[in-house]
Amino acid sequence: MTLLLTLLIAGVSLLLAEVFLPGMVAGVLGVVCLLGAAVVGFAEFGAKTGSLILMAELFAGTILTILWMRYFPKTPFGKKYILDPSTAAHASKDSEKWLGHEGQALTDLRPAGAARLHGEKVDVITTGDHLESGTRVKVVRVDGPSIFVRRA
Repeated sequence: MTLLLTLLIAGVSLLLAEVFLPGMVAGVLGVVCLLGAAVVGFAEFGAKTGSLILMAELFAGTILTILWMRYFPKTPFGKKYILDPSTAAHASKDSEKWLGHEGQALTDLRPAGAARLHGEKVDVITTGDHLESGTRVKVVRVDGPSIFVRRA
């Protein structure tokens, strides 16, 4: 019984720790602990208890995942880590104003770098060629926040 409870507590704790720790290691270990708890339930208490533990884990996991997906993005912590869709749309609209404009490469573009367009420093990507710093460039395409240039 002690092993079963230890695995359940460790599994839930590791899944919660996954929020703060990068790399999915804690999450995978948490799932392994929860599956191990179900196996211990089958081995020590029989098929009926093991099945109940497994079903309870699956049910609780499903409900908690749904609640997490619904409410986490609205929390202050969630807002720090999730990009607001309106921000991404605003960034792509701002980038489209550069289409057709000419400027000068501020850095070597291999293929990404910076260029000055109408007095503003802008991150750009070449359409394939390596361009030296100081080269005149022209914006030929805007794809979301990405601004593509070629030699003017």
